[in-house]
Amino acid sequence: MPDVDLQALYAEFETRAFPGSWIEWVHGDLSVSSNESGHAIVLAESDEFWDDHDGSAAAAAGEHLASVHRNYEIAATVAWGGPRLVDITHRLAGGETSSFTELLLEQGAISGNFWDRGERALGLAICQMDKEMAIQVIAFVVPIGELQK
Repeated sequence: MPDVDLQALYAEFETRAFPGSWIEWVHGDLSVSSNESGHAIVLAESDEFWDDHDGSAAAAAGEHLASVHRNYEIAATVAWGGPRLVDITHRLAGGETSSFTELLLEQGAISGNFWDRGERALGLAICQMDKEMAIQVIAFVVPIGELQK
């Protein structure tokens, strides 16, 4: 069972304004990064892997967070139906540098599953910026228009 209730989390963020510039802040005990295209909320994260010379700690953490991510996806699918896969690879290949692509890339994501919630969507992704950095399960709340591109 996920630690964060996605329906309640979405309800808290569905009308929260997107800032005009990049900010990082805390909501309860969750770390949040926001820009003009959305909010990225850390739902779960591992430790960092600076001393993981054989990769075993990263592999174990990856398995655990993949399970956490699956549980969040199951909860979202039960609540809202099937997701839409959004992959920004084609946008990046086309040279796009939007605040939406920046929001995902700043978390280490190029794709995720998104659930249409009306004017906004909730997305989920497993992210890692570099092999030594923490692995994270991130929820994104973005305008639905960003998914139409």
